[in-house]
Amino acid sequence: MKLFVSGGAVLAALFTASPAISKTASPASLTSATPHLRRSALTASQNRSDVSGRVERMFKKLDLNQDGFITKDEIAGKQSLFDQRAARTAPQRAKKRFDRLDANHDGQITQAEADAARIARKGATKPKRRSPSSLFAKADANKDGIVTRSEFDAATASGKIKVRHASMRGSAIIRLFDAADLNRDGRLSLQEAQQAALQQFDAADANHDGVLSPDERRQALKAARAKRRA
Repeated sequence: MKLFVSGGAVLAALFTASPAISKTASPASLTSATPHLRRSALTASQNRSDVSGRVERMFKKLDLNQDGFITKDEIAGKQSLFDQRAARTAPQRAKKRFDRLDANHDGQITQAEADAARIARKGATKPKRRSPSSLFAKADANKDGIVTRSEFDAATASGKIKVRHASMRGSAIIRLFDAADLNRDGRLSLQEAQQAALQQFDAADANHDGVLSPDERRQALKAARAKRRA
């Protein structure tokens, strides 16, 4: 699963989901569930006072048997449903990604368009050449510096380009579950989820003002990634 919420504060946003994902009871509901929400997670502030309520609302959606606990079996079942839905919508997501990159909608993506999209997405001040594993290395079959729709579709179909749904998957969500399961009984209670979320929020709240700023979220994400690589 992709980690789209700020790393150290991931449990603070654990149960924040979009209405669309919530309807499918997907484990993607454990994180920001759309590209829009992904951007919001890193560009909007979050108040500590909102955390417990968000956790409680999503907890109730995930606790399907209403026994007061969320189990790994429940998560696995929801993941399966989400994977099926993601597979069905993959072509639409691929088309949307291509159209987003193809700024002038002429049926091809240039390096300038790719750089502009990256700047808009990350807020960078100037373009940087991408690594050999970039979009062009993967999809520009004839190496002419342009990715056509047919080249993009071929690279997507072959798996060279992964058009992922904005969600979390497999081992990542289990790590979050285990982190929140304080008594290690294999079940996650509402109290445990709320406590873990608040602890993670406080760890990411560098200036201890009760608000996670976009910068604090980005720093927490960076720290979490570094910790996983260590």
